[in-house]
Amino acid sequence: MNDSCTRHADGSDTTFLSSLPLAQSTIDYDVASRGDEHAIERLMKCDSTRIVLLRNASVAVPLQEGTHAVSELACSMDPAAPRPDAQAPTGPMELAFLRGPQVRACSALDMCLSVLLGWERAVDPAVPFVALDVSGLFEGDDSLCTHSVLRLFEHLDWVELRSFAPCASARDAGLATSAVAVCTWHRQQRFCPFCGSPVRPIMSGWAQTCTNPNDSDRLLFPRIEPAVITAIVDDDDRLLLQHNRAWRPHFHSVSAGFVEAGESLERAVRREAAEEVGVTLDDIRYLGSQPWPFPASIMLGFRAHAATIQIRVDHDEVESARWFTRAELARAIASGEVEPPGRASIARHMIEQWYGGPLPA
Repeated sequence: MNDSCTRHADGSDTTFLSSLPLAQSTIDYDVASRGDEHAIERLMKCDSTRIVLLRNASVAVPLQEGTHAVSELACSMDPAAPRPDAQAPTGPMELAFLRGPQVRACSALDMCLSVLLGWERAVDPAVPFVALDVSGLFEGDDSLCTHSVLRLFEHLDWVELRSFAPCASARDAGLATSAVAVCTWHRQQRFCPFCGSPVRPIMSGWAQTCTNPNDSDRLLFPRIEPAVITAIVDDDDRLLLQHNRAWRPHFHSVSAGFVEAGESLERAVRREAAEEVGVTLDDIRYLGSQPWPFPASIMLGFRAHAATIQIRVDHDEVESARWFTRAELARAIASGEVEPPGRASIARHMIEQWYGGPLPA
């Protein structure tokens, strides 16, 4: 197997990691400042503060940039959920930043959520970034849509993260990924999982506390659901791709699944391959990881060698699977027989790493 890429001490691949759109970040998280309960309030008064706006897991971009972008997608239970990337924008995109004072009044409303994303230290003076989830302004009481700050939104488009990240800079992709991950968690966990009381955000939006006075010391942090995803190759360096029953016709991807409680990552890789396609694996190598906040996964990428090559799909989750040479995959994509994963997914980059470059359009 040809492997000329630079590797970290932990076994991850530097070239591979640098290509993952949702794994980019140039921002200092400034974790030490999150405990300052007045940090966001002060930053909202500062003209240098840059605001990242969110609406239902989509980020704000300048008007017209999102015209051809895919609207928000519902992700299936499978962490490799497909998305129609053929409709996604291909040109460069950037976040539409507002300044703190512009949205200060909006940030004070109960239906809005603010999260301190961190600081850009590469410039002097450093620039703070705050996420503001305004989804609540567009829900429920229609009178909220007359709020004066909504006039600012007339000059914005809203783009789903999987469409935005492949077209954005490392800074903007990292900001958008963090913002979507944390704000999605807040929208989905509104009550304490222990006693059922409402929760409220603390630590600059990065945690929650229970409002039950008998449980006020409890801290809740964002849930992260690990999933393994594996590029399986055989002795002839063919790649195994599968089509799951829940996916669109022709969509194919590599083996993936959630890690079970008490299970190691390596065992999960072997189990998923055995359960879904009946293939036994021997050599397993870690490639790298990428957050996948749809709603709360982190995808842990591996490459594995197949000790057996006979395919036996389970016909429950997986409908079909087959081995591809590079030439066979190129022909299958060109003919429409195979639709590859979208450009934001770690699966796409794992396939392209094996393929040796970008897949055919």
